[in-house]
Amino acid sequence: MNEPILSVKNLKTYFYMEEGVVKAVDGVSFDLYQNEVLGIVGETGSGKSVTVKSIMRLIKPPGKIVDGQIIYRTKDGREIDILKIPEKELYKIRGSEISMVFQDPMTSLNPLYTIGDQLVETIIVHQNLDKRRAKIKAIEMLELVGIPEPEKRFNSYPFEFSGGMRQRVVIAIALSCNPAILIADEPTTALDVTIQAQILDLFRNLQQEFKTAVIFITHDLGVIASMADKIMVMYGGKQM
Repeated sequence: MNEPILSVKNLKTYFYMEEGVVKAVDGVSFDLYQNEVLGIVGETGSGKSVTVKSIMRLIKPPGKIVDGQIIYRTKDGREIDILKIPEKELYKIRGSEISMVFQDPMTSLNPLYTIGDQLVETIIVHQNLDKRRAKIKAIEMLELVGIPEPEKRFNSYPFEFSGGMRQRVVIAIALSCNPAILIADEPTTALDVTIQAQILDLFRNLQQEFKTAVIFITHDLGVIASMADKIMVMYGGKQM
């Protein structure tokens, strides 16, 4: 039987507020397998985003991961606990082996740099390519996610793109290093219905092409039904 690529065990992430302790994630466990899409669904505040930010170790004070294990099986076959590895090793994994697409693409894109510069920087850092080859790869990724005239748009800034096109760029950046796991945190919520459908089709096609394991977060049951191989429902920080 195949081993899961990611095993989350009894994860607990609490926020220590003046009013008291908020148990945002309280004992969540699940397994994710290669080429599988896990849908996490729940209302706003149920703990979905905190769960995946905990996996990426992106929790900031007053939040704290207080218990649990996040066992990841790396591309080179090692088994590591993401919660215990040093920051330097985490930096190598985050982006190259586990990537994340956020709800608002403008939180992921720097408005002061061109789309091309941001793609090239990611590719150089995580794939050790020189600038020329990284640019070729970046243009290929823009074309893959459906950006028209990718050679020309390579030099554009984020504000020159629509919301849907910016989200395509963020997906291109996330997939540019061929990660083993892609986390999508409500990636279509900020888009209108027509563009949502296009982005969901893009996710399906790219997931099948890259054979990437995906954690897809949403509050929309219709989206989850069309995307996920299995579903985890969250409420009040717990899985139902």
